[in-house]
Amino acid sequence: MSTSGITDSSQAPTQAVRSFTDLQADLLDFFDNRPGGGNVAAPQNLIVTHVTDEYLASLDLSAPPAPRQLEQELLASCYGIVSNENLKIPKGDGTYPIPRHLSTWQVAQILLRLHHVVRIAPTDANTDREYDMLAMYIKHGPSRGIYTASEDDLRTTARRYNTQLTTNDFKEVVAVLREDAPRVHLNSHRDLIAANNGIVYYGNTPLDITIGGKRFHFEPKKVHPFDAALVFTVKSAVDYVENAPMVRIPYPDPADGEWEVGEWITALFYTEGDEEFNTRNAGLAALTWEVLGALVRPHVSWNKTAWFHSEQGNNGKGTLCSLGRNLLGSGAHTSIPIKDFGKEFALEPLIKSNAIIVDENPVGIFVEEAGNYKTVVTNDTLQINRKHRVPIAFEFHGFMIQCVNDLPKFKDKSESLYRRQLILPFTKSFTGTEKRYIKNDFLKRREVLEYVLWYVINCAGAASPGSYYELSEPPATQVLLAEYKETNDPVRAFWTEFRELFVWDLLPFFFLYDLYRVWFTRVSPSGKLVGRQQFITDLFGIVQNDPMWHCNDKARTIRPATRWLSPSRSSPSTK
Repeated sequence: MSTSGITDSSQAPTQAVRSFTDLQADLLDFFDNRPGGGNVAAPQNLIVTHVTDEYLASLDLSAPPAPRQLEQELLASCYGIVSNENLKIPKGDGTYPIPRHLSTWQVAQILLRLHHVVRIAPTDANTDREYDMLAMYIKHGPSRGIYTASEDDLRTTARRYNTQLTTNDFKEVVAVLREDAPRVHLNSHRDLIAANNGIVYYGNTPLDITIGGKRFHFEPKKVHPFDAALVFTVKSAVDYVENAPMVRIPYPDPADGEWEVGEWITALFYTEGDEEFNTRNAGLAALTWEVLGALVRPHVSWNKTAWFHSEQGNNGKGTLCSLGRNLLGSGAHTSIPIKDFGKEFALEPLIKSNAIIVDENPVGIFVEEAGNYKTVVTNDTLQINRKHRVPIAFEFHGFMIQCVNDLPKFKDKSESLYRRQLILPFTKSFTGTEKRYIKNDFLKRREVLEYVLWYVINCAGAASPGSYYELSEPPATQVLLAEYKETNDPVRAFWTEFRELFVWDLLPFFFLYDLYRVWFTRVSPSGKLVGRQQFITDLFGIVQNDPMWHCNDKARTIRPATRWLSPSRSSPSTK
């Protein structure tokens, strides 16, 4: 079904309150008969504020005048009142100057009324207002329906009403906007998706909801008009088309038959006649569709990041990343490698992104500080420092894909890190059989992308097609995560190797650490050995989830009695 006729509902027709001629008459009447001084000249501030407010209130906001016309009419209104008020000033006391251009305050009011400038705050109600993000609604063009936080966009729009605005003047405009703009929150409803042609409701039952003081009705799996009350800063570059048809494209060589995106994704994890390979990779194709769906559903709290892992090239993970970027559009994603999350200005691109997609991470990296990385994955509030601009408090709502050739090592070895990781193994190699036109042509075609968007909204979800809110974890991902925990944490690897070999049922920490030192020197002679206290802390955390051993208090002293003499583990402990 075509959706090209959908328009922005925030542009619904409204009627001008009064004509320009009537407005002038009303303004003169107000200043001539205002309480407390009809024969005394009104203060200049009252003239500017009242005339500007009344003029803007008289406009039909669905069809406002062009910037030059608006400037001319507003200046004419001010001129008429200033001239009239000057007649009330006694001779010799001077007169009010005639305005030749709109003031910074007037430009700011125009931006507020006509361009929906707002302050976007994180959902955390305790966030300081000075860290809000100033943004402007876009009614027309490729970005219609979303808010832009671009200072260039805001300055360009402001100068349409006063071309003489200086850099300092614009700073004054911004200051007024930050004081007067209404405070709003980004859309947080997990089932609302900003597609290129409108808002798609992912739910399976109709929804009636009030957002931003406005009542909305959404039908399941259908596209609805954009509205300024629905605050999005990013949208997909692809139209949502109901029941978009499956697309088959002939290969350049007719002998190869036809290409279809679903069959291509399946083939990444399936080899005809190789039962062992297919069993090992079962569920990964369905998970891949879920990951693509997560990219366009950024307001679901996935609490996971997908790592596409392969130690060899030509395996399809880069081509999948390309599909994800095409689905989102050039302005809706960014690339921040894992190690860069600790850099001061590296996170600024998140402001205008729905996803992080990284094709390559350096081999052998060690991440010293993972705080920002974990915060981004779980959509918590973080401070983003921006070059030469005011920092903002921001919640990134989006999904992250990181391609890795080897698994990065983190100083953080907590479960809070590991439970955020979803590692997909890409073990199939296409070396010698690459089909570059899949990435360079097929996955860029509009009809293919429209089908992919329809499919991830209506059909993706291994356990519940068209209604999934968690990513599945096939056996291959669980095996790889377990291996990664040991690779990232030598203490865990040590414990895994020895935990079933001990005959004592009481293991003193000093004994375990001495054994660990010998083991570590053997398996990693050039590695950095952790200190005794750190070893104890790490091991204590690992043992909390161990069904064979336990330690309730790492500082508690336990009398060994006969525990070191018997091989029995009737009361296992690591203390």
